Amino acid sequence: MPDDSLQLRRSAFDLPSGPSSLAAVPVPEELLLVAQSYWPEPAGSAPMMTDLATAFAAAGAETTVLTARPNYPGNRVYDGYADGSQDSKTVDGVLIERLPTIPPAGGGLKARLIHEGVLHAGFAAALARGRVGRHDAVLSLCPSILSVALADRLTTPGGRHVAIVHDIQSGLAGALGMGGKAAVKAIRAMERRALNRADAIVVLSEPMRGVLEELGVTKPIAVIPPHVDADAVHPLPRPDQPPTALYSGAFARKQGLEQVLEMAGHLGGLMPQARVLLRGQGGLEEELKAQARAMGLSNVTFEPLAPKDRLNEAMAEGDVHLVPQRPEGAAFAMPGKAVTILAAGRPFVATCLPGSALAALESQVGAFLCTPPEQPLAMAQAVAALLSDPSRATAMGRRGRAWVESNATRAVALDRYARLLLGNTGMGEGP
Repeated sequence: MPDDSLQLRRSAFDLPSGPSSLAAVPVPEELLLVAQSYWPEPAGSAPMMTDLATAFAAAGAETTVLTARPNYPGNRVYDGYADGSQDSKTVDGVLIERLPTIPPAGGGLKARLIHEGVLHAGFAAALARGRVGRHDAVLSLCPSILSVALADRLTTPGGRHVAIVHDIQSGLAGALGMGGKAAVKAIRAMERRALNRADAIVVLSEPMRGVLEELGVTKPIAVIPPHVDADAVHPLPRPDQPPTALYSGAFARKQGLEQVLEMAGHLGGLMPQARVLLRGQGGLEEELKAQARAMGLSNVTFEPLAPKDRLNEAMAEGDVHLVPQRPEGAAFAMPGKAVTILAAGRPFVATCLPGSALAALESQVGAFLCTPPEQPLAMAQAVAALLSDPSRATAMGRRGRAWVESNATRAVALDRYARLLLGNTGMGEGP
């Protein structure tokens, strides 16, 4: 018999290939996914959770998602959803049940707590009124830790609840200066209590596992890196355009996008023909645009996020992608966009510290470059080196795509999550 504890502690980037067909994966008969973000939100945790839910549905699980009316990253409810006409709808085989919330304008701790509190009060009311019933298999997503706490009530006695931690909220709040020490302490206590009531926990990287263990989480913790639909996102030929460094995602505080603007200034001197394309939206959008104007950055262009049906073509527009992070929050979150970039067969330049999850992946795969955070000149030099050497960039892109096909497809992720939900923690074994 395999030692399950050892299987759970395998490296985040040392996973077996999964089945090629989703139908070959044994899954629970019914599944409830509790997450504050979901389709059609184009950034953050929503794409990954949407893909996971639709994968379970495609494999035969009757899948329900309990979520908010879409509002991220623009921090306003999307057109067509505010009146509640789409609060109960089946899309791609998944029944989506949506609840109202108050989007967190400004991104501060108080606004986030109001947003999450209103939403999860609605979740609790949906359970009490019978709109959503208890399930034998439940997946919850943090953020928000309130989703994890509520999911315990949505799990039948003897059922399995697996909590997925994309962001460790107490760590991010403390590192990014959101709220005082008392607030961070309260969030930390809530995290410890809620996570220890789950049957198993999933994190995206080894550093995140270590943070949770230091927090006092004693339940089994599995490391499953972000995954991607590798059929929908795949390498495309380079379009006819100037050399392009691309950032795509939320314009939020934890990304540290100020260093990207400074990098663009240095890149203009190193490679005047190159452009920096910032594609996204969020609370910092106007601030970033004003800063770019004040810096006179003629090589920087802002665009909205590409729609889902254009994602693959949009990814191909980046000869080199950018994955900036603020260093103080790197241990508390793992950028899912990194795997999507690798699936597209493009290299990227990340800002990260030695010992981080991205630094470990760079050493193993060799598909991107890491530079120290808050050193925009070093970032610019790395970007220029890849833009000026297409053969090197192409080789790195091929290595990244190969790693995704073996380790981070939806079939691999579905297999590992299904095993946790079914109580089979020997994830290193075949189905």
